[in-house]
Amino acid sequence: MDKTLSSRVKELCTKQGITLKELAEKMGIKPESLSRALNGNPQLSTLENIAKALEVGVAELLTGGRSYVPLTSDFTALVVNGKKTYLFHSKSDLKDWIHSID
Repeated sequence: MDKTLSSRVKELCTKQGITLKELAEKMGIKPESLSRALNGNPQLSTLENIAKALEVGVAELLTGGRSYVPLTSDFTALVVNGKKTYLFHSKSDLKDWIHSID
């Protein structure tokens, strides 16, 4: 994807005239917790909470509002493992991750 989750959330906040701090308050979490989520591998429930607070769908957070996202590779995988969500753009990255959890 051409933009990170963090940049998409910042863009949505700007469009709505709110800061990340205000978004965190709206979600009932500390700004530091929001920052960690945006810059790490957020849980699916966290993505849902961010989307709800911004009044958008999770898909809009992940695609930047486009219904079609041009891919830079022939492979994309979204994996939900427990409470974490991972996005892989190559089979080798996915294989490496699978081997790391064995």
